[in-house]
Amino acid sequence: MSFTMNKPLLMIPGPMDPPDEVLKRCGMPIVPHYEGDFPAFYDQLVTKMKTIFGIGEGYVFIPNGSGTTAVNMMLASLCTPDDNLLAINNGSFGGYIEKNCKNLGIPFTFVEGEWGTAIDPDKVRDEMKRKRYNFIYITHNESSTAIVNPLEPIGDIAREFDALLLVDSVSGVGGVVIDMDSSGADVVAGASQKCLELPPGLAPVAVGAKAWEYMEKMKNRRVPYFLDFMSWKNAFIEMHDEHPQPVTGATHMLYALDWVVDRIIEEGLENRQERFRTSGERLKNGMAELGFKSGADPRYASPVVTEFLTPGGIPAEDVREFYIKKHNTMVGWGMRKNDEDERISFRVAHFGKAADTWRINRMIAITREFIEE
Repeated sequence: MSFTMNKPLLMIPGPMDPPDEVLKRCGMPIVPHYEGDFPAFYDQLVTKMKTIFGIGEGYVFIPNGSGTTAVNMMLASLCTPDDNLLAINNGSFGGYIEKNCKNLGIPFTFVEGEWGTAIDPDKVRDEMKRKRYNFIYITHNESSTAIVNPLEPIGDIAREFDALLLVDSVSGVGGVVIDMDSSGADVVAGASQKCLELPPGLAPVAVGAKAWEYMEKMKNRRVPYFLDFMSWKNAFIEMHDEHPQPVTGATHMLYALDWVVDRIIEEGLENRQERFRTSGERLKNGMAELGFKSGADPRYASPVVTEFLTPGGIPAEDVREFYIKKHNTMVGWGMRKNDEDERISFRVAHFGKAADTWRINRMIAITREFIEE
């Protein structure tokens, strides 16, 4: 007999509970990833995805995989052991780049920033003055501490020093405005299971014109076929009407993504971001009345997730355990710890279904119940 898993109500920063229409589309009969209607379908989908990324010139690809797949494509396609990469580290996902760079043999240096607030651009500029870096790497929506690192100041620095700006927006694409053309971002990596409201399985990534110019001048590129932007571009151009992806595509997931993207464009990404932010403010106000304060600098607070600090040093695991055991509701781990190495924060999402009014009210109500007990 197959194993049956408990299905909690998801208020974590991803994966999230997809809309019913998404699940319906994911369960539809499979269509092939070549010939028939798929090439035309894929063409219009990646064109619409450009709106989500805010990119004019360039390409959007939607490979199978997690957000880490998109990040690894970005690094493997552009960076070599002869390059230098400056990585902004003001949260656990900023620090995650270390694993990827070490495995690829890419030299990197961290610019350390205070957790819970945005990176200071002057620290980035000072390091760029000190040493020549080909790339600046930044985590856009740093969901570990629930803040957004503004891209424009770092994009300006990248242009000033003729570097490429590589962006991890795995937890932001589809919910946080990116606008690659105005922000100076050259490559942006995303994922399906967060603000795009799909199950895990797709790794959308956008590559701007300057990044293509850089790749075309690279010598002795050695990139795994699946991770190579050039492979994806060549397939899209040379096999456009037959096989527009270089590998087997997750057609059912792409079909579901098409529906979500239409909803985002119809609402407008800025309006969508503001809707999620408003839900987050309602959640924060209700939680603050119960003693749970946000750990993020309000100037840079994420519109899609909030980290809450527990009052009076209450272990966060006590709160999380109450949510899951008493109300079958799951929230995310927080990163902050006390002197006894106990976690004293947790994270709650407010994007997609998690932004629904009844879910926000429910989170406040069950937290009140926890305090009363």
